[in-house]
Amino acid sequence: MCPQSLLVALSLGSAAFASIPHQFPVNDTARETSVRPLDVTNLNADNASSYSNLSSDVEQWNFDEGPPENATGNLVFDTARSLLQHWPNTRYRNGHNIVPGMIPIGTLLYHGTRLDKIPTEPEWVATDPEHSIWFCRGVDGDNWHLTLAATRPLKVLYFDGNSAAKVPEGTMDVQDIIAWGEPKPDLFRSERERIKDLCTWGKKFGIDGFARMEMDFEVMLCDFTAGVKVVSFLNIATFGQDKLPRYPGPQFFRPGFDVGLREFEAMHAGSWHNRYPGDSRIVLDLTGLISMYDTTLAPSLVAVRAGLERQSTTPSGQRYRLEDPY
Repeated sequence: MCPQSLLVALSLGSAAFASIPHQFPVNDTARETSVRPLDVTNLNADNASSYSNLSSDVEQWNFDEGPPENATGNLVFDTARSLLQHWPNTRYRNGHNIVPGMIPIGTLLYHGTRLDKIPTEPEWVATDPEHSIWFCRGVDGDNWHLTLAATRPLKVLYFDGNSAAKVPEGTMDVQDIIAWGEPKPDLFRSERERIKDLCTWGKKFGIDGFARMEMDFEVMLCDFTAGVKVVSFLNIATFGQDKLPRYPGPQFFRPGFDVGLREFEAMHAGSWHNRYPGDSRIVLDLTGLISMYDTTLAPSLVAVRAGLERQSTTPSGQRYRLEDPY
């Protein structure tokens, strides 16, 4: 995959495919000439108003002929169907799609921190408070929880898959191509550098943030003073730090269980978005979807993807033999 081609496509939108044929070669014929697996009626575009040549335009599709072994058209549709849904993007965690979207006015976003000040540089916000509270990790009461509300539609770019998972096997490939021009699996933990460089790249396009999925959905928010206002900024007691008297009866949970409970609540919140419609607080524009499964856009991935299970493929072309536990 040529990183420059991807960046041009992002900057020009859907018009890029028509306006730059040498970078995004497309088939300019009126119709396909190969045999298809179904019987269809296909009208020639030049004679759409005439039915006189209808019989000559019928293409016979062969039910006995299966799709090519390494076809990806089904994956384009399946990933589009699964956008912003937690479970499909957990199972197939190496995302291949980039989709523009927006966060509507009035949407609440949450940020957990140990610092008692509003962030002055790019930071992460969650769409569910159960997720953000997990990051209130201060000591001696330094646990601050910020709630923001969108004052205008926030322009975001969504990376599908488990795109916030800190692993080197391809979950962050597309982000790295945008931020650095190439995937850098050795920098999978370099989140501070990643968010800064993504926001620098997105500024010229008016992008407010980047939506991703960890155990729940999050937004890499580029500016906490643009398009959002503070609803509350609370010093909260996190699990295990409250001063309320304990129940005097028998204790059913082992010491330290509250830490596991906090993680469970975050994962439970993510499970609310397992299936359609997914996380509805982010509204995607599918007319701007760019897919690395598109063999016209990314022809270099066809050969390296051959013979691999879906969960083992990556947008960078790296080959990982990952077993599907499901």
